[in-house]
Order: sequence, then C-alpha cells, then structure tokens
Amino acid sequence: MRLKHLISSLAIIAVLFLSCGNDDAPVNTPAANFEAFWNTFDQQYSYFELKGIDWDAIRAAYEPQITENLNNRQLFDIFSEIIQELQDGHVGLKSSLGNSFYSLDRGTVDNSAVNLQQYITVSQQNSRYTLGTVRNKNLGYIGVHSLSGNVDGQEYQALYQSVSSFNSYDGLIIDLRNNGGGNDGIAQRFVQSFAHQEVTFRRFRFREQSSRNAFTPWQESRIIPDNSINFSKPIVVLTNRRVVSSAEGFTLMLKALSNTTLMGDTTAGSTGNPGIFNLPNNWELFVSRWQVTDPDAKYVEDHGIAPDRVVWITEADRTAGRDTILQTAIDSFD
Repeated sequence: MRLKHLISSLAIIAVLFLSCGNDDAPVNTPAANFEAFWNTFDQQYSYFELKGIDWDAIRAAYEPQITENLNNRQLFDIFSEIIQELQDGHVGLKSSLGNSFYSLDRGTVDNSAVNLQQYITVSQQNSRYTLGTVRNKNLGYIGVHSLSGNVDGQEYQALYQSVSSFNSYDGLIIDLRNNGGGNDGIAQRFVQSFAHQEVTFRRFRFREQSSRNAFTPWQESRIIPDNSINFSKPIVVLTNRRVVSSAEGFTLMLKALSNTTLMGDTTAGSTGNPGIFNLPNNWELFVSRWQVTDPDAKYVEDHGIAPDRVVWITEADRTAGRDTILQTAIDSFD
C-alpha cells in the first residue's frame, strides 16, 4: 500500500511539473502569434502618433481573419499586410517562409551616381567606399556606399586615414548617394576626426512601454572633435532618396558642420533603430523603437533631410552619361 501511494504521489507531482512547464512555454497558435505580434508593436513601436496610425482599428480589421485553421503562409501574409500599412522601412518580419519589409522605393527619380570614372581619379575603391580626387581639380572625393561592419574594423581604416590628406585640397565632395546605412558609429568616428568644433547633430528619444505616447526624455547626439585637423574648407555632401537610416545620421553629422552644403535630393526619411523580437513560432519581428529629429526639432521619419540645393539627374543626362549632381558640386567650387 505504501508503494502504491508513493507511485501515485510521484505521478501527481510529475503531472503538476509538466503542467507548470507547459504554462511557461509560449503557445504556438495563430491566435497566440497574432496577440504577440499586436502586443509587441503596442508596447514598443515609436511612430503611431506621427504616422497617424490607429493601432486599435488595425486590430479590429485583421483579428477576425485569425482562425485556428490558418496555415503558416496565410498567417505570414496577414502579418505582411499589416506591416505594409505602417509604411516604415525599419518594420519587418523574418521567417522560414521568407522576409517581409516595407519598401522605401517610392518611384522617385534615380539620382544615383553616373559614370563616376569620367569625373574622379580613383585611388581606392571597395564595396563600402571610394576614395579619389576630382579630375583636373584640387578637390578630394569620398563616396561612402555603406556603413556595415564594426567601427574599429580593418575595412574602414583607409577611410579614417584619408582625413590626413584633407588640408591639401581646396575642398571636398562627400557622396552619400545610395548609402543604405548600418553602423553610424563609423560615420561619427570619421566626421569627428576633421570637425573643428563640438556641435549637436540630432535629438532622439526611445519609446517606453507604458503607453503609445510615452517616451524617454529627449537626448542629444554630438560631434566632439577628436585629433581634429580643423578642416574649414568647403565640403559638398551629395544625397538622394536612397540615403537611409544610419546614413541619414551621417547626413545630419555633416549638415551640422559650418562649412558644408547638402546637394542633390532629399534623403529617405527612415530612422527607426529597430528592436528584434521573437514570436511564439520563432519568427523575428523588427519594430522601430525611437524617434529622431534634427537639432531644430524637425522629424526625419517620413520627411527626410532636404538638401540646401536641389539638383536632379534627368533621364536625358543619365542616358548621355552625365552625373548632373556631381558635376554641379564640382562647378560650385569655381
């Protein structure tokens, strides 16, 4: 009798233990994944008010579609539709079925670089940057195509070291067109090595979970000269609609310097600094968490950073191999 009682007691304990373990595990059903999806945005997303998004209305519209017999593809498609409604380039979903992000390609004029070799004598070039000089001019040229990687990465050392040659030029062209961002610490290290005074280049604040309009206090990002060469000659910065995310931070850093002129087209206007969150089915959800303004409190999201001088490349110029933006920048030094 005692043995039976012991076995029975152990069985009950085992059942309770397993039950507790199952309660702690995330439930992987369409309804549970939708609830986690909606709640993650509700508690983390930073642009509801600025974008005029009624998150409760989105729930009301989509929740009736969530039934227990949904397959993964159908659930993925519903989540993708919601992501498109947010119109935010930093919001997205990664899954075993593929990825879904909002496209920032708004069908604008392609103001990308054209026929660079016609204008620039290249000294070094890779996927991240191009270093060189303007043909027949005493002007330096730096094209920064990406900010991917680590601040101290070997791949960026030549970019940092290029600063030592700046004072030998009459001016500098920094071409950021089509830079999709990455690590803005790389841009900050580059700019602070030739900036000549401390200056604020942006304001930012993070979303708090307590409500959709709750944020941390505004903070400032500053350029602090470090081993500065005190470069005070003119700098022209080239931008277009494909300057995105951390590259827009780069643009704000350069814009804050007193000797720069922005030229080309307005930047993308996408500055989310996303967090990554796992749904119960292990899909990864990317959610914008902060807001960014320039030093004058103008929001970058959905607005972008406007150039001081608007220049577009016409289709005729592109067909003829003329980079109107770069040529205008070169001519501005005359």
